[in-house]
Amino acid sequence: MKINHLSLISKLSNINNISGYINIDKSIDWTSNDVVRKLKGLLGVKKIGHGGTLDPLATGVLPICINSATRFSEYILLGTKTYRATIKLGEATDTYDSEGSITNKNEYSFIDKTYILKTLDEFKGEIIQIPPMYSALKHKGKPLYKLAREGIIVERKPRNVSINKIQLIEYDPPLMTVEINSSHGFYVRSFANDIGKRLGTFAHLVNLQRTRAGVFQIKDSIKIDELIYYVNTNEVMKYIIPIDYTLSHLRHIHVNLHQEKQIRTGQKIIVHDMPQFTLWNENEEIIVFSKENTMIGLLTFSKKHLELKPKKILNI
Repeated sequence: MKINHLSLISKLSNINNISGYINIDKSIDWTSNDVVRKLKGLLGVKKIGHGGTLDPLATGVLPICINSATRFSEYILLGTKTYRATIKLGEATDTYDSEGSITNKNEYSFIDKTYILKTLDEFKGEIIQIPPMYSALKHKGKPLYKLAREGIIVERKPRNVSINKIQLIEYDPPLMTVEINSSHGFYVRSFANDIGKRLGTFAHLVNLQRTRAGVFQIKDSIKIDELIYYVNTNEVMKYIIPIDYTLSHLRHIHVNLHQEKQIRTGQKIIVHDMPQFTLWNENEEIIVFSKENTMIGLLTFSKKHLELKPKKILNI
């Protein structure tokens, strides 16, 4: 059965109490937290956050989580991301992007399209990547970028990340534009620095757009200025995306009123009378809806006890 993504929205009348997502197209020079602060004041909501940091230099998809949706942000953070990046060959910077100071220069005229395509292929699959110093990662409680601004460089632990797909869009020396679909935790700036070295020169990132974050796509996003307009015209609700939209990859069931009351009071429910449980795996997450098709929450399945245990329950 297809999840009705309008089930939650249709019953909401007060924007301050909404729970869901807004797919923002972040503009350049805005930090992700700038966007969060702006929307918190604009919408007057209690809780708000985002589903994955974008650098000020970057534009594109920034999912905003509102109220109860903040509890489900991990399903965006852990999803794959798609980026369109423009990289400049021949120059390295201390930040790995165009906002930094140039630290090295080298020749790049020997690099042709064939060489780039061959090198890009070497990055497909699981790779080891070292996060840039200019990042929000923390060292002993302090963001790395603050240490970097103080001239302090610390060792960063390499991490395993994956590139699912990478495609050369354009090569107009010294600029190359690529589209990358990657796992969470992937730094495009580190990739720009690394591919420069792999090509036998230097490189840094000059332009970045995130075109997809999990289920959120750039074609469905909205600019902040547009959102302000729709708030003023009382039409903003059509841009609020229900929580279950990010959970459509999970199984879901409907429960009766008695079971709903059990779940909302933190009790487990027995599933032996639900024939579909034979298809479920141990600890599998199941989305639960009421008879009225309103999402109740997320539960986990115990095969041993044939029961569902509440994990994340939405407030009424």
